[in-house]
Amino acid sequence: MTLPTDGVRGFARRQSVLLACLATLAVHLLSLSRRLGQDEGGYAMVARYWRDEGAYLYGPQWVDRPPGLIALFDLAQRLGPYGVRVTAALTAVLLVAALAAAAGVVGGRAAAGWAAWAGFALGSSVLLQTQRLNGELAAATFVVVSVAALLRAVRSPSSRVETVLLGALAGAAAAVAVLMKQNAVDAFVFAAVLLTAGVLTRANRAICPPAVLRATAVALVAGASLPVALTLVWAKSHAGVGDLAYAMYGFRADASSVIADWSLDAPLRRLGALALVALGSGLAFLVVHLAVSQRRRLGTVNPLAWAIAATAAFELVAMLAGGNYWSHYLIALIPMVALAAGLSAHDDAPGGRWTRGLVVLAATATAVVSPALVLFRADPTTSAYTVGRWVADSADGDDTIVVLHTHPNVVQASGLRPGYPYSWSLPVRTLDPELSLLLETLTGPEAPTWVVRWDPDYYWGLDPESRVDATLAARYQSVGPVCGYPVWLLDGTERDLAAFPSASDCTS
Repeated sequence: MTLPTDGVRGFARRQSVLLACLATLAVHLLSLSRRLGQDEGGYAMVARYWRDEGAYLYGPQWVDRPPGLIALFDLAQRLGPYGVRVTAALTAVLLVAALAAAAGVVGGRAAAGWAAWAGFALGSSVLLQTQRLNGELAAATFVVVSVAALLRAVRSPSSRVETVLLGALAGAAAAVAVLMKQNAVDAFVFAAVLLTAGVLTRANRAICPPAVLRATAVALVAGASLPVALTLVWAKSHAGVGDLAYAMYGFRADASSVIADWSLDAPLRRLGALALVALGSGLAFLVVHLAVSQRRRLGTVNPLAWAIAATAAFELVAMLAGGNYWSHYLIALIPMVALAAGLSAHDDAPGGRWTRGLVVLAATATAVVSPALVLFRADPTTSAYTVGRWVADSADGDDTIVVLHTHPNVVQASGLRPGYPYSWSLPVRTLDPELSLLLETLTGPEAPTWVVRWDPDYYWGLDPESRVDATLAARYQSVGPVCGYPVWLLDGTERDLAAFPSASDCTS
């Protein structure tokens, strides 16, 4: 028995948000893997040891990320061997559902559906690396949760108590977003513009009384204070609030100088690739179309339009100011772009038909391209995972490892404790540019059992006198290469080496 065509279409319209959430989950589950990317593998590794004692903010490791993100990875790993990617999938589903909730408060069921499908199109795009758990995806999700709660608080509260509770939720979610990605203050920008414009514009005061806006603002500040206070207490009991502030903000200034002094060639190449990714995912077309078609709304008394435009502008500036231009930075644009698309897709909106067409085009591209990229192209993380697992199969449980000077996902795959606090290249170049701490570690009484060379020192202008190579030759025995990467074992250490992987194990 088949449903009539109208019945199918009616069901699709009524359950549009549910279908978008299910599509998001389905596409993300195709990426379930233990082979984690550089950053997600690195954050998982940091989270594994952040409860241990150590001289750094996260025990034996240092990383320029806020503790909320590390806590999320800690939680993810408790879900099993695929927990990181499962968490990424659930986070993306929450993003889509929150977009629908935010758009639905203002524009009803139709707006909720279009916002959800825009969220699917962008939040499930492998081109944007949304299949990986990262700070951008987590922060974007909490930004949208905050926006949805805020809009509900000022638009359709059933009581003063509900207004206060929703305002507190908006503030807490906004603060958590910053604890996932330190520059993700988008929800605070949105709230500041919306509430300020709401109080100052006479037309809006007739719709939403100033008393409701003030109560929401106070509750928002109170809600934001709780995650901030808990984080400060945690930091004080670890390396200190100063170290937390430096990891989240101070390091960025120092690292920017390092990047500028070295070469802007690589960042500029990534900027070009970023533009191509924005086009391929459909994000660029939506941004340009919405900016052009909805520009007249900014000339009217419309606090919501102002809030969306101001937040989108902030997201764009923050992304460009980052300096590195990785493709997942584009995830920061999803909240306002998808929300604006949902609210602008109806027939009465300028360019509504084009908005719907672009959402459908982007969603179709994601539904086709993302599974194809996952299923039919070689996984670029294969070599890192294979090398890490080979070390794990050859090591004893108390062994330690250092990977020079990138790919912390190798450390994560090995399951061994890191023997050096800087597992990413930029912290090495910024905080240990002379490699003094690295050399002290390699020559000290607690020298790491295993060393994997991923990048040669001279690649970053490090160690022009090859002191690391000399130290390895003096204190270590070569046991590799594995997948083409040299591996050393500490002298005087006997280990039963696992069988070396085949070329296909390193590339498939």
